[in-house]
Amino acid sequence: MYYDKLTRWFHVGLALLVPLQLLSEELMKRPKPGRIRTDEQIFFFEMHEWVGMTLLSIVVLHMLWSLRCADEGGWKRLFPYLTSAGRCQMLRDIQAIPAWFKGKVPSLDDKQALPGAIHGLGLLLVLVLVLGTTGAMMLYGMEESGRMVGIIDEAKEFHELMGGLVWLYLIGHVGMVVVHRLLGHPILQRISPFSK
Repeated sequence: MYYDKLTRWFHVGLALLVPLQLLSEELMKRPKPGRIRTDEQIFFFEMHEWVGMTLLSIVVLHMLWSLRCADEGGWKRLFPYLTSAGRCQMLRDIQAIPAWFKGKVPSLDDKQALPGAIHGLGLLLVLVLVLGTTGAMMLYGMEESGRMVGIIDEAKEFHELMGGLVWLYLIGHVGMVVVHRLLGHPILQRISPFSK
């Protein structure tokens, strides 16, 4: 399965901005009543906001682009569990996982549903759980002093808690790329916007 050019460029945007977002989170300090922040902490906080809104835009556009069709890179690829055939294929893919630990990682092909489902879940994680909903709520609901009350404070807690899942997803995603590359699978050619 090779992705269309726009999907490949969306992936480039995600591949560059998700790590930047995670790293900016480590270096920033959000405003709080009475908190004194350094210029660097303020810079990284503002960068975190801007990168977050940019990521939200990329993910929304990616999802809309994926809804346009059911074929390569489309919604059936990202959300195979929404169709009976996709669920059956996912079950076969999951049953094959024990063989991975014996060195039998399958080369990616159009028939597999699990890789697409994992990509779709990653997009949903970034969109709904972490960046999209909770980040936007904090951006627009936080008082100038940094004070957050009610549902905005709950969104902040959820945002911080779920951010760890994005780290795990990123590490797992890159880890699988390394495994496929070590096995000689042309995984980067499938997603690079510079490949044919």
